[in-house]
Amino acid sequence: MLSGADSAQGRPRKFTIQSQFGRARLPRSRKNRPCDACRRRKTACVIPSEPPCLFCKSRGLTCKSSPTPDEISSQQESAADNSSPSLARRSVSHSSPADTIQSSAGLSAAGDLSLEQQSSGSAAVVHQGLVGQNSDGLDQPSYGVSPPVPILSNGPLHTLEDNFNRTAHSMGPSAEQDTYLLDAFRCLIISENDEIDANIIQVYPGGPSADDRPVHFLLLENENPDFTNEAKQSASDGTERLVWPYGERLIRLYFKHVHPIYPVVTKGRFLAQYKSNRMKIPASLRGAIYGLACVFWDRDPTIKEACPFQQHQCIDHAHEALRREHENPTLFSLQAGLLLHHITPPDVDSVETPSMWTMTAQTTACAQTIGLHQDPTRWSIEDWEKRVRKKLWWAVYAADCWSAICHGNPPHISPTTFSTLPPDMDDIRADETVPEDLRYLVEPEDAVFQASVGARFLQFINLTIVLRDVLDCAFQVRPNPSTLADRTMQLVMMRDKFNDWHSLLPQCLALGPERGPDTISNCPLHLTYYATQALLYRGLMYPATRVAKANPESNLRKWFVSALTEFRGFVDFFNSITEEDLRGFWCRHARSQFILCGNFLIYLFLLASDQTHIAAAYQLLQEFHQSLKRLGETSHKPGRLLIRPARLRLDSFFRQAATILRGSEAPVI
Repeated sequence: MLSGADSAQGRPRKFTIQSQFGRARLPRSRKNRPCDACRRRKTACVIPSEPPCLFCKSRGLTCKSSPTPDEISSQQESAADNSSPSLARRSVSHSSPADTIQSSAGLSAAGDLSLEQQSSGSAAVVHQGLVGQNSDGLDQPSYGVSPPVPILSNGPLHTLEDNFNRTAHSMGPSAEQDTYLLDAFRCLIISENDEIDANIIQVYPGGPSADDRPVHFLLLENENPDFTNEAKQSASDGTERLVWPYGERLIRLYFKHVHPIYPVVTKGRFLAQYKSNRMKIPASLRGAIYGLACVFWDRDPTIKEACPFQQHQCIDHAHEALRREHENPTLFSLQAGLLLHHITPPDVDSVETPSMWTMTAQTTACAQTIGLHQDPTRWSIEDWEKRVRKKLWWAVYAADCWSAICHGNPPHISPTTFSTLPPDMDDIRADETVPEDLRYLVEPEDAVFQASVGARFLQFINLTIVLRDVLDCAFQVRPNPSTLADRTMQLVMMRDKFNDWHSLLPQCLALGPERGPDTISNCPLHLTYYATQALLYRGLMYPATRVAKANPESNLRKWFVSALTEFRGFVDFFNSITEEDLRGFWCRHARSQFILCGNFLIYLFLLASDQTHIAAAYQLLQEFHQSLKRLGETSHKPGRLLIRPARLRLDSFFRQAATILRGSEAPVI
């Protein structure tokens, strides 16, 4: 009978090979452990140099190796003896191009641990690692399950946009799971066929404040029904058949005439993809660009024949595609939504169509779905993507504000629903310089960044911010602040922001006597300024009643002269507009802005309280009306349609005003 010592010597020895993960790995290697996905599938895990392995890279999976239950137990034991027990150990994580962040403490997203298959003791260990108290009884931080880990400056940068056949959807605070729990534990979403439908990824681990939450996205496989894919393909093919063989010329026209005024398309990325394979660009964006560019068909001296299609044909295809693309929204499809706001209006409209407002709601929802309303500054994503996301969010914000005033609606975006900081010049400059191999798609002057383009867009955003302050202060259903005196005080502060606006403009944005390309492009910006002023003064002069008109101390009387002086400048500006200016690109909101300014001149005339002011206001009205008639004779149809609603209102006023003011006839519908 063997003794205890002999028995121990007689048993075969058990060797444990200390394996590692994160280095190059050949099949069947015992020194370097396989990743979770390959271990679960029982297939060879091949890592050429560093993770991800070949399988994870091909499937867009997180390539990582989680500790076994025994290792978790040993980590728990060693942690009890550690001098810093509150520091949670994090699993090693290496991301494939489809993933964007290292996993937090606890189980990895791609881990092969199944709680149903573990013993109750192992389950308790896992649960304790996730939500248990520190062994020394110290209070847990108030901001969540585990302390957030700051983003390492030398860590890998990833993208939410360039994931093959996947789109990233924002998971907000009220999404399907708590953000702090997701910071500690998140799983793949696996279908009945053991296929990965979605992955939850983290781009920001949170900060020290309880409200500085971790940020997660749902990386979703782009799977659509056949009829959806067929509809998108039909729209794409129809668009290209319509414009062939003029596609490249239309791209050149777009970046020459539209982009300098409304730079929402990521120029470099779009042109690179257009050259590589244009069919991979969403059909909605191609259709929107072709449609906006065809308005300038006659501005290309190399084209002798007439445009072979109508704008609405391209735009119809774009709308058909966009309706399906909203199932898997991307930055490109969002850019298409923004551009589709600015098509040439139909020649039967005297007011803006409600579809413009509902389209804005759609674009806003798309932007929120892909997370543009959250500031990306501290996210672990590519720098270009941070800049583009900021620029596009504020383009959406501006579209929301200016669409709202078409019918006096409250904007969709409220001040508490976004955190994205306004863009700066570097954000606009990003992706604007075209590489040499793509410059055949643009004019030489459009191949490099133009400071005037960035300055113009930033000024447009600044004016929109002031406009939104005015709307929030004076034009809400439930005004805040609630007292008229407090609202007036705030509006006075907003008015101060306009002091010396014209003199402080960069020279490249001024309207000089010489009408160069920049001057033509600047006209819409100056119109935006005066439209904002019209609403500001309407707020300052509120309420516009007969009682206020008769009271020398009323806000109406107090601000009347200032408003009259300011809109002397508007009439001078409008008188300077030429037919050539109307041939430039004007955003669709310019129609509502002309209506606002023209109606404000009527407002001033009807509310003038003495003969001097009445005569001055009437003089402004007459000059504006004459300029409308002059410009309305243009042969350029988009230019006529731009000013048509304002012209109809002035024509109607002069036809009916005398009769109405005499009280002999009431307006009828």
